[in-house]
Amino acid sequence: MTTLFSRSPRLALFSGAVLATAAGTYYSTRQPRIRLDSAQNAARPALSFPSSMLFPKQLTVTKVEQVNHDTKKITFRLPGGDGEVSGVPFGSAILTSHSPKNGWLPVFRPYTPISAPDERGLLQLLVKQYPNGRASTYLHSLTPGSTLTVRGPIPAYSYSSSPNPTDLVMIAGGAGITPIYSMTRGILSDPADKTRITLLWGVNGTRDIVLKDELETLEKQFPERLQVTYCVSGPEGKPEAADLSSMGRYKKGYINSEVLKEAIARAKAGGSWGDSKGTKVFICGPPAMQDAIAGKKGILGGEYGLVKKEVHIF
Repeated sequence: MTTLFSRSPRLALFSGAVLATAAGTYYSTRQPRIRLDSAQNAARPALSFPSSMLFPKQLTVTKVEQVNHDTKKITFRLPGGDGEVSGVPFGSAILTSHSPKNGWLPVFRPYTPISAPDERGLLQLLVKQYPNGRASTYLHSLTPGSTLTVRGPIPAYSYSSSPNPTDLVMIAGGAGITPIYSMTRGILSDPADKTRITLLWGVNGTRDIVLKDELETLEKQFPERLQVTYCVSGPEGKPEAADLSSMGRYKKGYINSEVLKEAIARAKAGGSWGDSKGTKVFICGPPAMQDAIAGKKGILGGEYGLVKKEVHIF
């Protein structure tokens, strides 16, 4: 669906991965482990662009946690163990693949890790299972000891930290929280970065706030730099429903003009809205939500005059 704002180049990369696989390009290596007690104990990246797009890696499942009714957190061991980090920059994704039974072609899907890029030995994915979703259903079938073929990282937004106070607005819808969370944590974890973030997350119900603990931890660590608001649009968010636990944190309904007005006012009040590239808003969510907020007739362009370069869509 065409929008006012630019899409990332992931589709072309997916096509490249498919062609590479169809051509039989498959290569696996295992480099010697680095002793953590050695003088040279710097961790290597397990994934690096472009080599890991052509030559996939095998990750091994070590833990599977049921987060809610349709979402699992899956922890994978990197091929080089504690001698490696994922190497996936914050906000970026990896490309998973599997060959379905009786299928001619592999199934590719991008997922943004929720683990930190510099976390040794592991990579974590948060996976929501969709009805008839081939990739998500396969990932939900994995158990400890299973392996998953991955490529990447897929290049995403190239962010530069700000030594001066500035503000950004992050908007997520449903499972679109993963790149938003990854980027938010990456920005906040840099002590030299003075960027403040207003994060809006639209969910169907409170049980869908699958990164609530992680976001609350970040808010406690960075109370002056992060403010999160949850917009609940399902039965709990109907006008006649009982009040939610904290109306300062929860709002009923979708991420609409009124919610965006508050977030943008807060960003503008800081004195400097936007990063070094001029990007003011980052958004990831279902196409209908993205179109309503960032489409040709969306709220950001129609009511606030934001132009293409000021909004990044994951």
